[in-house]
Amino acid sequence: MKNREKVRFFYSPGDRDFIRENCTRYWPHEVEEVIERAALACENTFVFTHRWDMERCEEPYTFKNGIDWTFRFHGDFEWTVNLNRARFMAELGQAYWLTGEERFAASFIRLMNDWIRQNPVTEEEIHQSRSRQYNVKDTWRKLDSGIRITNWIKGFFCIQESKQWGEAEQEAFVRALELHGLYLSIAYTPHDRQSNWGFLETNGLFQIALLFPEIEGAPQWLRLAEERLETMCELQVFEDGMHNEQSPMYHHEVLHCLFEPVLLADIHQHPLPKKVRDTLNTMFTASLSWVKPDGRQPMISDSDHTDIRDVLTQGAVLYQRGDLKSRGYSVLDYEGIWYFGEDGMRNYQELTNMEPAFCSTHLSQSGYSVMRTDWSDDAHYLLFDGGHMDIIRAHGHDDFLHFDLTVFGTDFLIDTGRYTYMETPERRYFKESFQHNTTSVDDFSISVYENSWSWGDAAQPTNVYWNTSQAFDYVQAGHNGYRRLEDPVDVLRQILFVKPHYWIIVDTFYSQAEHEFQQHFHFDEHIALEAASSAVNARADKEAALNIIPLEEAVTVEEQACWISKHYNQKAPSRKLTMKQKGKGFTKFVTALVPYKQNESPDFSINTIETFDSRNRKQSENEATAIEVTRGGDEAEVIVFSHQGPFSFQCSGSQMTGDVLLLKRQGDQEQTWVVKV
Repeated sequence: MKNREKVRFFYSPGDRDFIRENCTRYWPHEVEEVIERAALACENTFVFTHRWDMERCEEPYTFKNGIDWTFRFHGDFEWTVNLNRARFMAELGQAYWLTGEERFAASFIRLMNDWIRQNPVTEEEIHQSRSRQYNVKDTWRKLDSGIRITNWIKGFFCIQESKQWGEAEQEAFVRALELHGLYLSIAYTPHDRQSNWGFLETNGLFQIALLFPEIEGAPQWLRLAEERLETMCELQVFEDGMHNEQSPMYHHEVLHCLFEPVLLADIHQHPLPKKVRDTLNTMFTASLSWVKPDGRQPMISDSDHTDIRDVLTQGAVLYQRGDLKSRGYSVLDYEGIWYFGEDGMRNYQELTNMEPAFCSTHLSQSGYSVMRTDWSDDAHYLLFDGGHMDIIRAHGHDDFLHFDLTVFGTDFLIDTGRYTYMETPERRYFKESFQHNTTSVDDFSISVYENSWSWGDAAQPTNVYWNTSQAFDYVQAGHNGYRRLEDPVDVLRQILFVKPHYWIIVDTFYSQAEHEFQQHFHFDEHIALEAASSAVNARADKEAALNIIPLEEAVTVEEQACWISKHYNQKAPSRKLTMKQKGKGFTKFVTALVPYKQNESPDFSINTIETFDSRNRKQSENEATAIEVTRGGDEAEVIVFSHQGPFSFQCSGSQMTGDVLLLKRQGDQEQTWVVKV
């Protein structure tokens, strides 16, 4: 076929032995899973357990009398979506190369022909679906079609070696490519330009056009795909590298759909707009910024508890970045072996591990702040969400001021996850603010839940500030979500990390009338809670422990049941703490989070102390909060939070000026920091 002699995919027949040998050697579990899912597909049985299946389902379903591609397992359309995205077609190809068994090639051909037969579409139907945003029918949605065709292509480059692949199969496959290319070239809207959908669609269009230049229309589609990628990079990815739907899960889907075109363009020495390559690089940096010590992404905003070390590993190879390798795998990951082959594995082995140039960091456009002690596996880590709701109000949760907390590499306080996209009480449960580690007023969620995919009166951030130094990290943010109440309430959360010892959280509320205010703390399901006289003790199965110490006498603490969903379609029972108090005018919570190891007795005491102004007038609790901490005998800190703006304070024998202040003492040595002026 014309023009095909110059076509190169991620892998070619000469790579087969290397791929089989090294995947089996280094990633036997992944090999076993791929072959198992492929074998199930041979029997018309489908299960969606790949780590990057966006809507996992671990319960297999078998079609006994032929496949119904529109079937909704348990009534969930997301199952239909996964079926039609057809990751199993790529895995049938991989299983064929890994085992040499012809049943996998036969099943690829059978399933391809069955899908084509059952799901015809015409150009006229495509145009007629414009009022439905070009989603022609359940099996012909835009993003699913973009994903599906890339999976078919991955399988094809393996299966075409089979003796079962003949002219009829090739002709059917190319016709399917042509139809998908036609559809994806037409079915693109302004909303796609602003949504992750656009990237998922355009990756498919790009691959059809670049890899099958003999198809009529391919040159035009290639130019179109490049233009769309560049425009979407401008619109959808912040300067800080975060995708603007504010979800790690969908950030990584978009990253993947930039990664594949960039890598294929490199393989073909095909120029792409500089903006595309640079955007992908910044997205890898964002992933590195908020990767947890165990290598997983946080579960904020419709995200699962997914290990992202494969993402960082692939980015390290593509951009030759030792900082990404430092948090990736020690050897090229399973999919990375398929993407990069022998040269990529050698390059990764030779790449020097390099600690990232940053540790704690603030992503100013997306509003995420990360506090770390270091880059080790047993680091302390806090992720704070002080950013706006996602741009299109789809995957965002009502989680203003939420934070995740990891102690000695162990998750303690986490986002509760997403669980489902079905319009059920569970969807609302996992999206509203009560199920996040934030604050609430009078049992109102911060924004107004309308349905699974939309919010009313979406809150906006206020008073955002970040500062970091060797001694501390500090972040603050408020929001206007409770300004909508009949008696408006202003909210502010301040978090100070005195490295590496403890965090102080100050939540303040300003109102005219009385309200009930709450703090919410959701624990990983493996954490045990025990109430002590002045604190709540949280313990992990391992050595890590955490004391949660409320410093306000009016606060009551309740332990309650909650749900944690680490993967779509899964939830597990866990525990949460709710701290409550009523107040009007000015109300505050002051809470200390103190990590320690269970085999060590924490030498730690904390008390509020008096403050005075420069004329020796005592400050009220509404004007300032001053805290004195003693640790290890001769170490101490004095911390002042002003509630009246920058001010001059006298306390504990020292005078300091500013809005948030930190004084450290060790023996007779003293050092002060103006955390916030």
